[in-house]
Order: sequence, then C-alpha cells, then structure tokens
Amino acid sequence: MSEPTLAFQSAVFSALDAALSCPVYDHVPQDSAYPYVTLAYQSVTSTDFLSSRKDSRMLYLSVWSTYRGQKEVLEIMQAVYNALHEQRIPLSTGRVAQLRVVDRDTNREPDGVTYMGRIRLMALTEH
Repeated sequence: MSEPTLAFQSAVFSALDAALSCPVYDHVPQDSAYPYVTLAYQSVTSTDFLSSRKDSRMLYLSVWSTYRGQKEVLEIMQAVYNALHEQRIPLSTGRVAQLRVVDRDTNREPDGVTYMGRIRLMALTEH
C-alpha cells in the first residue's frame, strides 16, 4: 500500500470543501475574496519503527477573514472542528485511525484589518 500523505491531504480538503460555506485552498488564487481556509503545511513522523506502517501527522490549517473582529474566523474554526474532530475520513490509500483538532488560536494580522485563525490537526494513519 502506498504512503498516504497526499491521500490524507486530499481527504481533509474534500471534507472541508463539503462542510464549509467558504472556499478551501491549497494555493490561494490571486484576488480571492475573504473568507477562506488554506491548507498551510503538514509534518509526518513515523510511529511504527519496526515496519514503518503507521504515522503521526500534523496538518496545519489557516482561516482568513476581513470581517470586523474575530467572529467570522471563530465560526469557521468551529465548522472545521465539527467536520474533522474524531471523524474517520476515507483515504484513497491507507486509513485514518484517529483524527483530532488539537490546537486553535486567532490573531489580528499586522495590517490591522485581516484576522487569521490557526488550526492544528493530529492524525494517526496506517498504510
């Protein structure tokens, strides 16, 4: 069975695309309207040192908004939580043994207008 990094990212993208009322991007098109969610970056660590068939994955998501205040970012972050936390999303290769939202925070960007929310997902995958 193939290593599931791309399959995991694709499955998260599909789950969010179906659940959210705003766009989800891996690469944000120029002049995109706010709000939107981006797949920021991913890290993978082997958790099965004998056969290398299990991985711990961290996938970081960013929520972007120009709404006055944090309300829109917080609502989208809650929708992301509802769509992914403790869900068994299907992969085209491998399987998700556990998926959790483990960390969330928000901040106002230096431009004073844009708000960003950060979400960290932790997944245990088998392949």
